[in-house]
Amino acid sequence: MLQPLTLVVLYWFVFTFMFSRGPGSRNDEYIFFLISGLLPWLGINEGVIRSTTTIVENAPMVRELAFRSELLIVVPNASALIFEGVGLALFIGFLMLRGTMPRFVWLLPFALVLQFALQVGLGWFLAPAYVVFRDLLPILGFALSVVFYLSPILYPVAGRFESLFEWNPMTPLLGLFRSAMLSAALPGIGSLVFLLVTATAFFVGGLTFFRRSQPTLADLI
Repeated sequence: MLQPLTLVVLYWFVFTFMFSRGPGSRNDEYIFFLISGLLPWLGINEGVIRSTTTIVENAPMVRELAFRSELLIVVPNASALIFEGVGLALFIGFLMLRGTMPRFVWLLPFALVLQFALQVGLGWFLAPAYVVFRDLLPILGFALSVVFYLSPILYPVAGRFESLFEWNPMTPLLGLFRSAMLSAALPGIGSLVFLLVTATAFFVGGLTFFRRSQPTLADLI
């Protein structure tokens, strides 16, 4: 829990004090915007990276034929989601102490379920690939960095590249989180349908891919 908490505090310090523009600045609003996007991203980042290596790290369990090794992908993602939930609860509590009552907080469970489906599905694709290609981890770290900057985490979606962001499922997903915590406008119905279809495709496709790869995993590790 210390690593994501430290990162959030660091961002808060930098954008509240180092980049402060004096009285009347909108830095307070920005830090809330940032944290509401950063907390889900930290959960996704941790879950995807940990699930990629979990098959190799738990090789003795995978060799047990009676063990359903796809559950090994679920565990780190569930763990990441639990810690993210704690962070979200603390953040909402802080907002309420400041007199801001999130009106759409009931959207959080839906956002968390869609996030879980996305990252577990991605983990089911990546874990068998890592068994075969052990150089995948640094490539994945770089790819996640690219996705981070192409997602509306540090800045809102606007301008001529807005259409590019619309093809990133992180855009409607973070929109749901910000609607739940900051009472922001809901993403459009088209964006929500795109997110739902993408999450379902990752979950079903990832599970199918993993189960087809499962018979060879015990021999390769």
